[in-house]
Amino acid sequence: MTPSCISGTFIFIICFASSIRRSLQFSAMPSTHAIDLKNSAWTPLHILRETQDPSSICISTINSPRLAKDVPYANAVLKAWKGESKLWPTNDDSDKNMSVGAPFTYLRKEDGAIFNGYLVAPSKLVKSAQAHAAPAVILFHTGAGPQDIFLKWKADALVQKLQCAVLIADIISDGEGYAWSDRDRYEVARKDILTAYEENEEIARWKLRQTISAALDFLRGVEFIDGNKIAGLGWCMGGHPILELGLMQEDSVKALVSYHGVFDGVKDHLEKMCKDAKQTDSPTRVLIFNGKEDPFVPQNDVNMAKKILESQGCDVNIMNFDSVRHGFTNPAQDYNPSDAFVYDEDAANSSWESTINLLRETLI
Repeated sequence: MTPSCISGTFIFIICFASSIRRSLQFSAMPSTHAIDLKNSAWTPLHILRETQDPSSICISTINSPRLAKDVPYANAVLKAWKGESKLWPTNDDSDKNMSVGAPFTYLRKEDGAIFNGYLVAPSKLVKSAQAHAAPAVILFHTGAGPQDIFLKWKADALVQKLQCAVLIADIISDGEGYAWSDRDRYEVARKDILTAYEENEEIARWKLRQTISAALDFLRGVEFIDGNKIAGLGWCMGGHPILELGLMQEDSVKALVSYHGVFDGVKDHLEKMCKDAKQTDSPTRVLIFNGKEDPFVPQNDVNMAKKILESQGCDVNIMNFDSVRHGFTNPAQDYNPSDAFVYDEDAANSSWESTINLLRETLI
């Protein structure tokens, strides 16, 4: 849903001696190995933010994925991204202050499935590779998939505000942006990742858990990331991995946030989790932001998600916005023909400000 696709002329590789190299292709590597950063293709995100031809990110090419549904979608996100960037304290896009990003693939070890992540970090952190210097935030995508300009905007904002690392995770194996156009393929992938089945006498969404674990393992292989300070943010479909992370009880995960997250289909096989309450001295803090008029997220589902997470020792707070519908965080929803999707500036700003405050309290 947003222009993070980089067309041929916009593939800039930062050689931190201030030179530009040819873009490199990444191959998957076991997450237990250290990730090679300095020989990777890093691109300044301000190049994408200042894209002059939004149509270039609305198609998939051999060099770059499709990042937006169409030009109006791309323009709406780019406009909001540029506007917010003017308020950042490090607004000069100098080599020292800029956010840089690079695509990486990582494996789900159980079956070898490949996922297409995008890592964003402060350029100075990538350049120094100081060990365990920065916390990390994982972003989980909507039904538009991981190749979304909206997520590039949010990753850039988090890096600029918190000087953290951000991984845009992939849970449907989408490297080219197929989710924008091939909805049949997307629906198959969605059903596959969200289906619960029995393993070790427990019914759970094991593939989703394994995919989340692959992303966590990748982050722990990045030298400059503090693997003990991780948070997760999810939008729409991304509510499912947020809920699942809470169930996985990862001590390194300090905060979780869901924005208009959908929790469909979890009640039947997760309700039993509420019977075994877990107590902890340092609970994962969870924020759930929801529109009261969201037709895809019934209040009963939100309450069930809260109950499930609290049963696992999480500290959960819900913020319901009056007269707000689905997708309220994305200004491109102004161009969505469905009345179910509506951007709400107040709800978007309030939820984002609360998120930044939570991450400062739990990660920084």
